[in-house]
Amino acid sequence: MDSAILVAIITVCGTILAASLTFYFTKRHQLEVEWRHEKLNHYKVLLSAISDLAVSGTNKEEAHKRFALAVNTLCLCATQSVITALMKFHDAVATFGVNLSIEKHDQLLKELLLAIRRDIGLSDKDNAVTFNFHLIGSHPKELGKSK
Repeated sequence: MDSAILVAIITVCGTILAASLTFYFTKRHQLEVEWRHEKLNHYKVLLSAISDLAVSGTNKEEAHKRFALAVNTLCLCATQSVITALMKFHDAVATFGVNLSIEKHDQLLKELLLAIRRDIGLSDKDNAVTFNFHLIGSHPKELGKSK
């Protein structure tokens, strides 16, 4: 076989291989970015629903529906550690309700948030000992008062 033909065949094969690998890795990265974006949207909906439950003056029935939908659909994309932390948080809130201490509530919420942050790749920056978070709600508006 002529060396020029051999060089041409190797060049064509190398070009096809390089293009194929580039396409594969680009597509894989694109899918990972889309997956991360989808996960982040699920987590935003969950935290928004939890926040609605903490804010006075919101429609609690609607807030509970949003929370239930967020929890029930999150199992499609969350890791097991997030689902476990979410179920512990939900069970404590549902079981103890108003009798749940603020400290226990915040501890379970902290565990949930740390699990979520690990799932989206922020775990290297988090220190569970110093991580502090609590829900911020609003005070009920006084009826009949205007500014």
